[in-house]
Amino acid sequence: MSMMCNVSPHEEINRLVETCGYATAALTILPIPGSEVLGVMPLHVGMVIGIANHYEKTLTRETATELILQIGTTVGASLVGSRIATTAAKFILPGLGGIIAAPFMYASTLGIGAVADAWFRTDGSMSRDKMREVYEQSTKQAKQTYKPENVGNQDAVEKAKQAVAAAKGEAPDAQEDSVARLRKSKQLLDEGLITQEEYDAAKKRILDDL
Repeated sequence: MSMMCNVSPHEEINRLVETCGYATAALTILPIPGSEVLGVMPLHVGMVIGIANHYEKTLTRETATELILQIGTTVGASLVGSRIATTAAKFILPGLGGIIAAPFMYASTLGIGAVADAWFRTDGSMSRDKMREVYEQSTKQAKQTYKPENVGNQDAVEKAKQAVAAAKGEAPDAQEDSVARLRKSKQLLDEGLITQEEYDAAKKRILDDL
């Protein structure tokens, strides 16, 4: 039995949502107070844009953010509450708080991904009750697919750091190898976490630094 999340009938979307799920979970183990608050939204926005692209829908970061906020409002305060609890846990239980909170971050991301997928499959004709139902089912399923060892995966941690940097408006480390930066940017594009326009701009910046 596959342990990949099953929030969509499309394997590509399942991979994207699962990757983002572990990246948001990785935010809880970064030694940066508040990193999960800063980094979660950029990751969720990239995920929703990627899902939209799969269904040949075009979203801007602004419209993707609006949809995420709509989902959050519909399913209740659990999204905001989990982030606040995660941040508090880092101060109260340094090193341990993130490990405890990671599954909740993973589950909430899968829930958002599942609702977004259903939203685009139905052309936005979802009732509030249906959105809540899809979210709750997906977060429950997340308990079965979650693997703690994946949170420390280098790819997940790297995506988490990039999300925090993006939220802070920081450029990538100037000493980072240019080839590695290009590869990471291409991987983000392939996984739908950034748009073609953003990839082209990032590529230009990297090449200009050579």
